Amino acid sequence: MIATAGAEAEVVDYVSDVLPIMKTHCWDCHSNEKSVKGSLALDDVDEVRDYQIGKFNIIRPGNPAESGFLERLKLESNHTDFMPRKGDPLPKDELATIEKWIEHGAVIDATKPTEEEAKRLEEVKPAAAMNPAGGAKDGFHQWKNKAGKVIEAKMLSLDGESVKLILKTGVSYDVRLDDLSPESVTLARSLGGKE
Repeated sequence: MIATAGAEAEVVDYVSDVLPIMKTHCWDCHSNEKSVKGSLALDDVDEVRDYQIGKFNIIRPGNPAESGFLERLKLESNHTDFMPRKGDPLPKDELATIEKWIEHGAVIDATKPTEEEAKRLEEVKPAAAMNPAGGAKDGFHQWKNKAGKVIEAKMLSLDGESVKLILKTGVSYDVRLDDLSPESVTLARSLGGKE
């Protein structure tokens, strides 16, 4: 992890944090050293940056929930799309690292980001970059459910035992407080003036 200038947060990047995981679990089928299946060479960082990362690609910066790359790694091992196809499921901590990498902008090398990556780093602020009062720039916060899924959303209202959240895409959801992590429940009550 690399500390970003002007922020307390640390950025997870591909070269330092994700590539070692890929070498351990995915190299036999997705590297130029061994074999390139599915047109995915994980050791070619330029290809990963230019062809695999993007708003409509398998790695969607800031959006781990819709990134097919992560989705395949999280499937049950008996699912036909599960990856690594001939291996064991990745450990939870490694999946969390990949998810955090995507969530924080899917930057290849944080020590020398491209212009596009620098822009993504600005747009996708890590949770740790929020101010100590729990506020977030532009009103969006990190919300986590009990299963560990994280989204970035703005709270619209707190009504009884549910909170109404709106994503940057404009899609809104009513989420029951008992489905949220304790930290997110505290945040909801704080923003709703209940604590």
